[in-house]
Amino acid sequence: MKKISVLLLLPILLLASCSRPKTLLLLGNVITMDSLAPTAEAVFVENGIITYVGSVEAARALCNKNTVVKDYGTASIYPGFLEGHTHGLLAADRFLQADLTEVNRQDDAVMDDFVQAMKQYMEENPGLPMYKGAGWTPKDREPNAAMLDAICPDVPMFLNTEDGHSMWLNTAAMEQFGIDKEAVKKYGSDCVRMDAEGNPTGYLSENPAIEILGKISMTKEECKQGLLQWQELAFSYGFTAVTEAGLGLGCPYGMEAYQELCDEGLWKLRTYANLVIDENVPDDKLDSALSNVLAMHNKHNGEYFKVIGTKMFIDGVIEAHTGWLKEEYTDQPGYYGLKRCPESSRVAKIVAFNNKNGMNVHFHSIGDAATHIIVEGVAQAVAETGIREGRNAVSHLQVVDTADYQAFANNNLIAVVAPIWSFKEPIGYDYTVQYIGLDRAENQYPIRSFYDLGCKVNFHSDYPISPSMSVAWSVYMATTRTIPDLGSSGVLNPSECINREQALRAMTTDCAYQWREEERQGSIVAGKLANFAIWDRDFLHDGMDTIWDATVLATYVDGQVVYGE
Repeated sequence: MKKISVLLLLPILLLASCSRPKTLLLLGNVITMDSLAPTAEAVFVENGIITYVGSVEAARALCNKNTVVKDYGTASIYPGFLEGHTHGLLAADRFLQADLTEVNRQDDAVMDDFVQAMKQYMEENPGLPMYKGAGWTPKDREPNAAMLDAICPDVPMFLNTEDGHSMWLNTAAMEQFGIDKEAVKKYGSDCVRMDAEGNPTGYLSENPAIEILGKISMTKEECKQGLLQWQELAFSYGFTAVTEAGLGLGCPYGMEAYQELCDEGLWKLRTYANLVIDENVPDDKLDSALSNVLAMHNKHNGEYFKVIGTKMFIDGVIEAHTGWLKEEYTDQPGYYGLKRCPESSRVAKIVAFNNKNGMNVHFHSIGDAATHIIVEGVAQAVAETGIREGRNAVSHLQVVDTADYQAFANNNLIAVVAPIWSFKEPIGYDYTVQYIGLDRAENQYPIRSFYDLGCKVNFHSDYPISPSMSVAWSVYMATTRTIPDLGSSGVLNPSECINREQALRAMTTDCAYQWREEERQGSIVAGKLANFAIWDRDFLHDGMDTIWDATVLATYVDGQVVYGE
């Protein structure tokens, strides 16, 4: 994607702001997501706020000579879509790296294919002080430094996995950041892989990989450029607000970059950020870490960028064997994964602090053991504080023990799930069966189980971990648990299918609840922000076979077009 100069974009945005119509009329198939009036013909906007939703005749009566009228015919007008868990800063960084995702998607891809892709990237970008790439996953064998040394022996090379939890280094990179036998002792062999002699192989997961990511991050100006590209991408998918689920990961300038873009009038993608704290920070420093989150919450509390609480990792990911499971890994008997935070009492303390101060905790949880620690800890915090409206959220939820579903409802936990992962992806599914067995693989990614208990459910893509953040794909896959190319052979756990309205609510009204924004966003109702996404399909009524390739026609923020016509 072409880079956008901040200085070039500024006068364009200022001009657009000055020329923004004070009144706007949108006509089309309005899907309001308001249960009292689910459809309408017209929406009238004044100064960025919705003032009328209803008939064309009544809306036209409100117009004056300066009203801008946009008639979208049979196209559908939705509230701006909301994303429950993304990584804008990681996306910004990846715009500056070699993209390995296309190689990763090839059915017959092997580790050598990533090496060749990096070799080509080096030839196209000679003389860089370091080479970075992202988007690989382990294929035919585990990676090692020697594979990369063959093409890049003298310059550090760092390759992030698609999921962002692991890193593949060459020898020069290992030497630069002290990845040696002492690192194995410090982080453990499940995070720093080693050979038979106890030497690191160049394959890292979790904390050591994340720490290195921060040390090789982009500059603040590069971060701002990348964030503008991320904003443009999100608008092109019809999103008007997102969760930044990893503030503090990687780029050390993240908060500054977001805030400066806001101050410069360039940032319009409303962003609700959770600040990562080290889940293993010593007890005597935990209060200080939490106080820092509160300070950032008070400092960064603007219209377009807000720090709303804490992000906490409880485990890793199954593909790296760092997801924390109640039962052992099938291919590694006796091993249960990485217990990043094994104490429910620590979870309880962090949740209680955040909720008492009007903030929430956003958890990363892949395995059922990790999720169990969360529900125990949140239950303790609720018992202590009496706060059930803490808006605490658990993201991913790949493997969940059915015994823990009820605890979500009891403690008002929000399930943040990824429908675009909930199908039998040909290669990934086979690996998952190998790692955790057929029964657990067949029951991955529950969604309906949470709905049936009355839980709030939000959708996420985890972009850029996923290659797309398509609303259309999320609706299709949430209701079918497959993709068109695979059909019935790709269906995963069909009992977890939900209906179309539930899928749309997970990206509108229910997601707004996570941010305490339900009175301002998530539905087309008088008094709310004039944020809209215009699509060429009706996700509630059009045939399912037409939804997959739906197209965004336009996106509006505060009554102003930010994407499309």
